[in-house]
Amino acid sequence: MFKLYSSYIASNFIIPFLVSTIFFVSFLMTFELFRIMSLVSSDEISFFFMLSLVGNVMTTLIPMAIPISIFFSTIFSLSRMSGDSEYVALRAAGLQKFNILTPFLVISIFVSISVYLLNQEIVPNAHRSVRQKIKIISSTSLIQGLKSGQFFTSLENITIFPSRVNEKTKEMEDIFLHIYDKQGDLEKVILAKKGKVLHKKDETTGVESFKLLLNDGNIINKENQSDNIEKILFEEYLLPISEKRFSYEASLKEIMMNRVELNDFIDNGLEKAKLLGFNKKEYFNAKYEYWNRLNTPILVLLLTFAGFTLGITGNRGRSKNSSGKAILILISYYLIYFTIVSSARTGDVPVILCAIIPNLALFALSVRYYRNIDWLS
Repeated sequence: MFKLYSSYIASNFIIPFLVSTIFFVSFLMTFELFRIMSLVSSDEISFFFMLSLVGNVMTTLIPMAIPISIFFSTIFSLSRMSGDSEYVALRAAGLQKFNILTPFLVISIFVSISVYLLNQEIVPNAHRSVRQKIKIISSTSLIQGLKSGQFFTSLENITIFPSRVNEKTKEMEDIFLHIYDKQGDLEKVILAKKGKVLHKKDETTGVESFKLLLNDGNIINKENQSDNIEKILFEEYLLPISEKRFSYEASLKEIMMNRVELNDFIDNGLEKAKLLGFNKKEYFNAKYEYWNRLNTPILVLLLTFAGFTLGITGNRGRSKNSSGKAILILISYYLIYFTIVSSARTGDVPVILCAIIPNLALFALSVRYYRNIDWLS
């Protein structure tokens, strides 16, 4: 009979948990989408590339969303059971509080294990893919800033004003360019009837170049130290704009390190990290990332327990306004958490206390609420 009750309780909890997880991931994703869309303005970026990028970003948000979603879904599930008097019926059937709590804990254990595994391998790889894709977008979006009737100033010391731009071919008409050479103290103005952007990436040499092919125009050179002006007419002129070596390999950050890489990085110490080009702040971030990955699965269990104690309503007038209490608990938890993180950055306290102190406070509060749960009669 207990197995039947457990299956029923679990089934009423799993669906709200999945729905709330999707909701919180989608909610967090909206903030990331603004940043992504501000970068994307290139026809060279395919739909599947963007779909892959969105998938990677969503993967990185799952560990952030799951603790909150499991907290509120536990409260929702228990509140519904209390409202329908199912909680009273289960207690009347002989089930103790812990028997009703057990299915929630079993699910949360599986979820916490999944979060732990995600944090160790899959999420770091997703962060690495996101950084790599953003570098690709940033490279291809440079020339997309060229718009009809608008000044283009993304390139240092160069201003381009095309009267008309074909968005697909990047062919331009009635072009004005102003180029200023600080070293040579030289100003150059170019007027051309037609032009086209030449963007090339040579995978063999690793060189990316931007050039302008201009037709039917003139070049006016002026030295600022004198009044000399030189005017040159041309039928065709190839103007190099930018040429550099490109690499889509993102620089390694702590959030991009898998479990082995992160452990080795921390164990080697700060001095070895400095030799690899990292600073003290980045070394601290690595230690924080290590404990944060361990803390998130524990937080899943603690918030499930806390949600259980808040979700049971109508117990002789107690445990009302569960949502308000839940929000207050989350705010208080993260306020304590980030306060200790700030202290750990300055070296006043060990990083491990960022996980221990707020977790102990949350557990103590949950135990208190748990002891106050009365059997409705």
